[in-house]
Amino acid sequence: MVKLEEVFRSCSNPWVAEAALASMGGVVAANVRAAAARNGVADGAFVAKLMREFREHSCPAVVTMTEEAMRRSELPVLTGLQHILAHALILRALMGQVEPAAMLALAPEYA
Repeated sequence: MVKLEEVFRSCSNPWVAEAALASMGGVVAANVRAAAARNGVADGAFVAKLMREFREHSCPAVVTMTEEAMRRSELPVLTGLQHILAHALILRALMGQVEPAAMLALAPEYA
């Protein structure tokens, strides 16, 4: 069973994070790419930053929800990454750092 720690270890590296984002695809990845472009940083560096923020500031309930989703997934690292990034984008939208309209297209569990 893959642990959340493995997602942090892997995706805190900008090169790995960029490759994982490309593999993940979808709406969350597109929103992360757009946010990275608005911030003037490479996709992988932005993902690595979001990973560090999540690790340092996430609440236990969100961590538990992410771990449960990973346990049910055939691709646990990508699932964990997707949950972490979606959560980070929602927090940034609440803080006014991401376009709120972009959040409408996130997976149902985050909308």
